[in-house]
Amino acid sequence: MNLRILKKLSARAAPYLVPLGDRRQQFLSEKHDNYHGLLIRDRTCWDRSRCHATYTGHGDEIVFDTRAGFRVVMRPPSNPLKGTAMIGGVSGYYEPEWDEETAWGALNTFVRYHFCDWTESGGRPTRKIRNPSDVFRCADEMLGA
Repeated sequence: MNLRILKKLSARAAPYLVPLGDRRQQFLSEKHDNYHGLLIRDRTCWDRSRCHATYTGHGDEIVFDTRAGFRVVMRPPSNPLKGTAMIGGVSGYYEPEWDEETAWGALNTFVRYHFCDWTESGGRPTRKIRNPSDVFRCADEMLGA
């Protein structure tokens, strides 16, 4: 998935959240102001920047040397595109903090948790959910029941 597809899926998922019981605030993301919390694997939209010659990278970063002799690091993007549908709210008692995620991430999590059989040892899925169309089909089913 890339950031453009994430934006489209979030716009499609936003109307499902209120009928399913999510009462958090819905808003559109600003440029470089919000965080999506997902791993974007499409490397065409990864952030690229120059780094020190001795930097080796960590986590999901890719470090390589260019023909011009510079060392470059590529990281998965942490910010969604401007205008992506987001949901968020303040949580906590003594030290409340702002928590946000994309509408797509919230709907995906909500549907997968709903179609799961929970026991003491963990959860076991009761239905195969392989792609976004399966998620929306299950959400329609949840609203119909």
